[in-house]
Amino acid sequence: MSRATSDTSGVAATALAGERPPSQRLWLLIAAVTLAGLALVALGVWDSDGVDWRAVMFLAVLAIAAERLDLDLYVDSRVSVAFVPIFASVVLAGFSGPALVVPLAILASSVGTQRPPLYKTAFNFGALMIAAATSVLILRSLGSASQPGAWPVVIGPALLAAAANHVVNSGLIVAAISLSSDARFISVWRERFLWLWPHDLVLGVLGLAIATAYTAMGLWGLAVFLVPPAMMQLSIKQYLDRTTKGVLELRQAHDQLKEAHAQVTNAMGSLQRAYDGTLRALVAALDARDSETGGHSERVAELSMAIAADMGVDRKSAEWRHMQWGALLHDVGKIAVPDEILRKPAKLSEHEWETMRAHSSAGYQIVRGVEFLEETAEIVYAHHERVDGAGYPRGLRGEEIPLGSRIFAVADAFDAMTSDRPYRSALPSEEALAELIRNSGSQFDPAVVNAFIGVYQKRFLQRRGSGRSEGGLDPALKKAILEAAGLGDPQ
Repeated sequence: MSRATSDTSGVAATALAGERPPSQRLWLLIAAVTLAGLALVALGVWDSDGVDWRAVMFLAVLAIAAERLDLDLYVDSRVSVAFVPIFASVVLAGFSGPALVVPLAILASSVGTQRPPLYKTAFNFGALMIAAATSVLILRSLGSASQPGAWPVVIGPALLAAAANHVVNSGLIVAAISLSSDARFISVWRERFLWLWPHDLVLGVLGLAIATAYTAMGLWGLAVFLVPPAMMQLSIKQYLDRTTKGVLELRQAHDQLKEAHAQVTNAMGSLQRAYDGTLRALVAALDARDSETGGHSERVAELSMAIAADMGVDRKSAEWRHMQWGALLHDVGKIAVPDEILRKPAKLSEHEWETMRAHSSAGYQIVRGVEFLEETAEIVYAHHERVDGAGYPRGLRGEEIPLGSRIFAVADAFDAMTSDRPYRSALPSEEALAELIRNSGSQFDPAVVNAFIGVYQKRFLQRRGSGRSEGGLDPALKKAILEAAGLGDPQ
């Protein structure tokens, strides 16, 4: 039974206390239940005429033994079969039976190395007495049909009385749990007690059988019917001893896995930061060497990822990481380009252009040698390809070009056009956007350009109707750009 029918005692006691002291409403409930239990004990003493105290005392001994031999469950619950002698005392002696059996069973359950607080013990006592009294009232209301010797007719009243006992006892416990934890009554009932009703019904029938055996055979009848609950308790103990060990081992393994997972996650995060830090340091060195485009790689990477996000690329995916690294490392091949060509302020000769264009292949060879950058290397290799096939070094077309390279091409071109160069000043952002739109479908992927337009609206255009956008462009050109961006007439 539960400790609160003495059958799930641990559940009741633990849930009643929780991690905080009882509230005022919970104290009122505890006081009311305890006083009701005391009043029912007094009623049992007063209504004791004709009670066979020898049988009741024997049942009390059984209840004490069941409580002292109760079993620990996996979390904070305990199980015993003390409900059997308690219910048998209800059938045999009415109010007087539980008036003796319940207090002794509760005292037995509260003695030990881990004594529950007094208010828990008092509440459990009162809840058990009220539930037992409910069973007595039901059995008495059914008259002779509920007498132990009236088999099999008596089974129906006994089941009804056991069910009422379960509902009342568990209902009081659930009320206490709800008050102590602010949980919903019905949620606590379903989680902790709904599964117990068949258990209590079976134990109620067993209690009835013990009472019937005593009526027919005296104490020998009680002794005979001790075997089933004793074997039940032994079976439960053997099962729990075996399964508890497995549960604890699984829980320990789970905790170890959680700890290992956290360590691996932290290590991966540290490694990721180390990767990024190393790559950014390398890119900063490259940009410092190519001083005319200082910060270019970081800006292009940031703008590329804004476009990728607008196109729905998952920020947590490997594709996202490789796009980011590819945008950062796109010019790593310029390590192989001599300074006199890389930093030349004038127009490059054809031979010098050939050398400069070779940086895509050189970058690919450098990056592909790093195992975790193999996919990144493909982006670096194709970052100067065009969707019409007129790019280099392989003349790839359309979707033959990795998406990261197609995104990079738009971001790189926009940053290049809006940055100062020794041979020209930066273009206004609207002119750069117009150039991207003009070359959509030839140099640039139209889907990427459309995504960039969305990014451009957020970053470079003021809200519609809020005034002039930057650059002071010709109104016709401005209107064309705004229409291409889906904003319509700025007027």
